[in-house]
Amino acid sequence: MSYYYRGNLAVEVEQQSRTVTKTKRTIRIKPTIPTGEKLLYLLFISITVIGLGLVGMRYSQISQYNYDIQSTKKENRLMAEKNSAVKLQIEQMSSRDRIQSEAERQGMVFNPDAVHVLGHSNAQPGTSAQAQSKQP
Repeated sequence: MSYYYRGNLAVEVEQQSRTVTKTKRTIRIKPTIPTGEKLLYLLFISITVIGLGLVGMRYSQISQYNYDIQSTKKENRLMAEKNSAVKLQIEQMSSRDRIQSEAERQGMVFNPDAVHVLGHSNAQPGTSAQAQSKQP
């Protein structure tokens, strides 16, 4: 638009009025996640947490079982050592020489006719102890 209005500067310039109409937009804010979907997510998370809890409990039970197995193996090893010590003591106590010396210490007399040897170390395979005692 020109400032010159028919060559006269003293005249006010008529301004054409523009009418600007403002339209209001209505914005509806929807909830981000529907309630049903929220419940579905909650159910999924709950099931996941429960599942992980069960797996954790199972691992702790397995660890306890492994500890019990190891302690039982240790006890078995100790018992085997004790058993071997007791077997050695039985072998020493049941030796023929020890029994004979103990009998003589208590005042018994050795009678070779009354002696019956079982499991003699000089026994041949296939012969019994009684058959060997009858041999001259």
